[in-house]
Amino acid sequence: MTKNQVAVDEFLGEDLRACDVGILPRYYCELLTWALHRYLEREGWFTVSILGYHSPEPVYIDVNTGDESSNLLSNGRLLVENGDNRFVVTVDINPMSRCSVTVEGRANSENEIRAFVGGVMAITERENFYRGKKVEFNRRIRILDVRDKSWDSIAMDADTKAEIRANTVSFLRQPERWLRCAIPLKRGILLAGEPGTGKTVICKALMAEAEGITCITTNGYAIDDDDYINELYELALDLSPSIVFIEDIDLIGRSRVESSYQRGPALLSLLSVLDGIEEYTKIVTIATTNCLEMLDEALSQRPSRFDRVIMLTRPSTQQRREVVHRLCQRIPLEEEMQEYIAQKTEGFTPAQVQEVIYSLVIRCPAEQVELSFDTSDIDRAISMVNGRKRAQIGFASNSG
Repeated sequence: MTKNQVAVDEFLGEDLRACDVGILPRYYCELLTWALHRYLEREGWFTVSILGYHSPEPVYIDVNTGDESSNLLSNGRLLVENGDNRFVVTVDINPMSRCSVTVEGRANSENEIRAFVGGVMAITERENFYRGKKVEFNRRIRILDVRDKSWDSIAMDADTKAEIRANTVSFLRQPERWLRCAIPLKRGILLAGEPGTGKTVICKALMAEAEGITCITTNGYAIDDDDYINELYELALDLSPSIVFIEDIDLIGRSRVESSYQRGPALLSLLSVLDGIEEYTKIVTIATTNCLEMLDEALSQRPSRFDRVIMLTRPSTQQRREVVHRLCQRIPLEEEMQEYIAQKTEGFTPAQVQEVIYSLVIRCPAEQVELSFDTSDIDRAISMVNGRKRAQIGFASNSG
């Protein structure tokens, strides 16, 4: 018998014992230990001792609620008392496998033990600090510090912006309206286009606008792991209304025939949660792809999975003017030079136009107080960005 077990037996005595267990999905491990500590504080429980459980010493985990950070018990035993009640609270959580709290005490305290566990679980449900936040899901849930991105910063026609917003944030804010019309409370939007056409920026703008709506981003390294998709949508349902962002859906959504079914299980899971027998409601899924033609037809050509496929093209001259004007609000550049950039960057993506202006500033000598450029400077920056004269860094190979 270990020293810690001896301490537990001495604390509870030799009477018959009762216990109860509270269990959550493993990704809620930080929520569970946070709720336990809130319950202990609010109900006036005094901690007599803290012991190890799987190891001789207790183990702790950093918990970030978005408002505060704490270092709380993740594996160990709390010996607590409140009046005549003495309980041993075993915390056994691991983000990769398990998430439970077990409360043990004397048999005549069975009702109080159940009330203790019920109180902790009620806090996890009522005060789930992930609800309405921006988070990344990768086995553990990580709260994101997302900088607001304005829709005004996106080079896109007004109709396309309105279409995206109507099917995402606006859709989730009007559930009663859709129920009256018998419209399912779920949507899927697929943003397709070359790199740099604004797919990621659109996702950031939606996050900024989605106040009170949980926004969940996926992790590219974990997305094809066993059960990841199912857990992702279980989380989104629990925290609904939710928006799930799947960047580069090509990772799991390529044509099953073309990919020889190498990632078939992950794709089948995604197809099921988007439009399967079980309904995942109050969830909007937004996915991005650089290669629409490579996606499985069950994704790209099937409404009720992805109801809207929105193609993002390279900006028009007027849209490039808007991009340049926005960037030059903090970078002083004469109007003539702004117009020159807009005209000379035909066929550029918004990201490439941005890089032209950034390159101009970075190449400007530090001793030059006022930023001043001529058309030759702009031509040089444009040629470097689009690849015609892009500098290569490294060792040159000599042949001959």
